[in-house]
Amino acid sequence: MLSLKGRLSWSLTLSLVLLISLQWLVVTYAINKLNEDQLIKRLQYEGESLLAGIQFNASNQLEIDAKRLSAIYQRPFSGHYYVVISGQQRLVSRSLWDTDIPIDNLERDQQAIHHSNGPESQSLLIVSNGYQKQGQLISIAIAENLDPLKASIKRFQIMYAAISLFGLILLLAIQRWIIQCALLPLKKIQNDIAKLERGEISQLSTQGPEEIAPLINELNHLLQSIQQKSKRSRESLGNLAHALKTKLTLLNQTAERPEMCTLPEIRETIYAATDCLDDIIQRELKRARLMGDVRPMQQIDLKTEIAQLTHTMRMIYKEKIVNISWEVAEETKFYGDGEDLLEILGNLLDNACKWCKRNVSLTVTGSDAPIFVVEDDGPGCPTHELNSLTQRGFRADENVAGSGLGLAIVYDIANGYEANLNFSRSAALGGLRAEVRFPPRKR
Repeated sequence: MLSLKGRLSWSLTLSLVLLISLQWLVVTYAINKLNEDQLIKRLQYEGESLLAGIQFNASNQLEIDAKRLSAIYQRPFSGHYYVVISGQQRLVSRSLWDTDIPIDNLERDQQAIHHSNGPESQSLLIVSNGYQKQGQLISIAIAENLDPLKASIKRFQIMYAAISLFGLILLLAIQRWIIQCALLPLKKIQNDIAKLERGEISQLSTQGPEEIAPLINELNHLLQSIQQKSKRSRESLGNLAHALKTKLTLLNQTAERPEMCTLPEIRETIYAATDCLDDIIQRELKRARLMGDVRPMQQIDLKTEIAQLTHTMRMIYKEKIVNISWEVAEETKFYGDGEDLLEILGNLLDNACKWCKRNVSLTVTGSDAPIFVVEDDGPGCPTHELNSLTQRGFRADENVAGSGLGLAIVYDIANGYEANLNFSRSAALGGLRAEVRFPPRKR
């Protein structure tokens, strides 16, 4: 799809090219017309000067006073020629040598202008005028070679085209700069949206051209509406969860009544059902926070968070004496919600500590697209069950305590960040290898 900048550039470039081409044609035509008009006037003046030197002798023969002739008419093929006719009499300039130019007898004050090829293929402009002198009609044709003039005009056209091309390039550069300046407010909106995503601002700035102000206002209204709806949705879900937990507590209290001691199977069924419902409520509350909340995207201090989390895991599994090693690459940066990161790593580490024999490893690599890898030295998981690990309630071993929701929660959070969650066998430790690969951060 062609960008707005590209469309503006193409349309303005086409307009400039058409305008300069039209200007070039108009200027060329105007120069040709102006030169030809001036040349016609000069040739007409030369014809009148020649008329002054023409007379009829006593024998009624045409004669020209040689003193009134310019030397240019005496040099063969000089590019300047004349022909004088009166009746059947005809006088031609010496410059024509043994050639001739066409001319007709004209009436008094009659004029004819035409182009013709002359000696040595010269391009001639011929101006013929009819006069009356001593009672006789005289037609005088003055011709001039246009080749030198055409060569000068061609040189001018080339020079004008070069200047126009330079001007076009300069105008295009200025136009590009103007377009970039005009689109700066859109770049500012893009930066504001990135700041909004990182949680640095709560609304887009309304400063900018009045043409995009309505768009910014609508985006702010939409953002505010989404936030309000998300807040109401979370509050409603929280109220529902509170009401359900109250009923679950009542069920547990009922199961603990003395008369239920005689019904151990029913009591255990109630306990199992209430525990399952409580896990489901907790899961859906976390999912609601992920899907409904507009989370601020902030840079997380990975080393501090991971150090605290691994310390907590060692305390939880102190009886097992789990050896948790971790490493974070210096260039790695993670932008997101701190609670999301703790939820992901906490569930992965908890799962690894639960299944490991003794060793658990956490490594974080990548720069702008971080990769979190958690490995353990436990029994691992059969290949055919790897894809089922993120299913709600799935447990690889029913004898190990747990609700089967931890990895499913990790999957939901990773999916919210468009990250990939993959499981495989650890080549280093031999147990399960969990990898969360985040996409490059949008700028």
